[in-house]
Amino acid sequence: LQFKAQLEANGVAVLGVTNHSIFHSIYFFDPNGHRVELACPDPAEEEKLKRLDAVKWAMLEEWSRTKKAPKHAAWMHQAEFASQD
Repeated sequence: LQFKAQLEANGVAVLGVTNHSIFHSIYFFDPNGHRVELACPDPAEEEKLKRLDAVKWAMLEEWSRTKKAPKHAAWMHQAEFASQD
């Protein structure tokens, strides 16, 4: 958030903070017009990665069998989808 505030204080339009569950990002354009993403880990990243690691093979097996998005890690998107209600 400090870097976002610094960019905005210098007149740079910043999109975000976007919560990607295991990390958070802000987006802006550099002076050449290229979109830049700056990301930092979530404070609970280690715990979340352990949860994902515990279900990765079951998720892959389910996707291989059904070709549908598995629900094993739906918890990662609960806050995102709740804000759309």
